Amino acid sequence: MSSNGSHLSARYLAFVVLRDIDKGAFADVALERNIRNFALEPADRRLATELIYGTVRRQRTLDALIDQLGKRTADQQPADLRRILHLGFYQLRYLDHVPNHAVVDTTVQLAKHQRLGKLSGVVNGMLRQYIRLQGNDGDPLQLPADETQALGIFHSYPDWIIRAWQQLVPAADVASLCDWFNQVPKTDLRVNRLRTTVDQVVTALSDRGLTVTSHAGIPDGVRIVGATGNVRQLPGYDDGWWMVQDSSAQLVSYLVDPQPGETVIDACAAPGGKAAHLAEMMGDTGRV
Repeated sequence: MSSNGSHLSARYLAFVVLRDIDKGAFADVALERNIRNFALEPADRRLATELIYGTVRRQRTLDALIDQLGKRTADQQPADLRRILHLGFYQLRYLDHVPNHAVVDTTVQLAKHQRLGKLSGVVNGMLRQYIRLQGNDGDPLQLPADETQALGIFHSYPDWIIRAWQQLVPAADVASLCDWFNQVPKTDLRVNRLRTTVDQVVTALSDRGLTVTSHAGIPDGVRIVGATGNVRQLPGYDDGWWMVQDSSAQLVSYLVDPQPGETVIDACAAPGGKAAHLAEMMGDTGRV
């Protein structure tokens, strides 16, 4: 498939990265390695990034749709077909700016490109079945009666996490907690005022088609709302105009208000600190 900046190439990039992830690669590393081979416009890079991270995040839900609508369960499907169905169902279920007909067409074309033969018809049939069910009954996803399993499938979490949260918070709040953790994180930048200004950064990012807001109470902070694509390709990255830093971390320095001659120790980040020790014990439990 030609890397011509088309929407189809964006989906092909997502497919290639998902295949690498299934082989053990980290999502960000696989994306960085492969995106260089695709001459995509910024909007298509953001689409590919959304498809990659979103599909990983929602894999259990997407597998449940394959189980429900396919003649074989997700784990019985050919690996490439399963990945392609993940991409198709993710777009139909979670993206509202891509028309259904475009999702079906590009997903079927991707299947044909992978030489899946008659299985491209399976892709077409399953995606169209989802669209029909969506139009008739609202949500096509069928959930089990068991509350823990239903929450896990709907929000794409393993049952053990749902059970842990059910023991920690009121039952009515578990779904809200799942929703909160599934939100796409916003990208906060800390502007380097030695090299540029906040206004210059906001203008450059806005000209790239991104939605950018400032932070009340954080003079050097700006926030990118929505998908950013590869941050290394954003304006100002190579020139050191900004660094990625969460707004809460930026706010700390203003709350502490250090004065000349004072020494401030970040105990959480210090080697052997309680937070560091806790992180070591828990391991990497973050979600994409």
